[in-house]
Amino acid sequence: MICCQNCGVELEENANYCSLCGEPVLDKNSAQLDHLTFGETKNKALTDFQKLNQLQKRKIFWEIAGIILFSGMLITLTINLVINHSMTWSKYIITTGFILFVNITLVLFLNKKIFSLFFLSFIASTVFLLLLDNYTGNNGWDTKLGIPLLLAAYIIVLSFILIERKAKQKELNLIAYSIIALGLLCVCIDGIISIYIESRLSLGWSIIVMVAVAFVSIILLYAHRRLKKGTDLKRFFHL
Repeated sequence: MICCQNCGVELEENANYCSLCGEPVLDKNSAQLDHLTFGETKNKALTDFQKLNQLQKRKIFWEIAGIILFSGMLITLTINLVINHSMTWSKYIITTGFILFVNITLVLFLNKKIFSLFFLSFIASTVFLLLLDNYTGNNGWDTKLGIPLLLAAYIIVLSFILIERKAKQKELNLIAYSIIALGLLCVCIDGIISIYIESRLSLGWSIIVMVAVAFVSIILLYAHRRLKKGTDLKRFFHL
């Protein structure tokens, strides 16, 4: 097995291009010369931003996001106070902007600590739902509908990311896994909504979605397995 020099993904021996990033795979004879030529051109074209390390880039993005979000919240609050002489509709936008900024901060600085990232993001999103319910009169939809849906979504997305990180090859199998995750999310949405409305579990449209998802996923995983064994693309697709 060989690895892509650009992203590090494991590739087949006869691969010409990386299946993840599309970077051409250089052979041993031309790799050194092409690398020198490409490296010299790339170094000349580097901008000041490209010379920064990943942490510095994340800090710049975080500062820009903060300026945009807090400016928008301040403008919204000012308009609301001028027109209504009190904070009414602006509290929805301010709350949304603040929670969004918290999640952006978590993604930028906890991207390597996946469990801490998801746990803190879930707490922040839960607080957001609780505040929205409070703004609308404490109807109770947050604990009975919003938080269960949120929890299901977070668990499914976290599971998909963990599977994606453990996968040695990232090709058609990831598409299949993402489709399966989408189907499971549909089942959770259908089930949780039915419990909230009818006080009992009743699955309807999500069953149809899951059957279609299973059929497509099986085809994709089969295609991935054939390609993994080195089956030629022309032979596989009968071209």
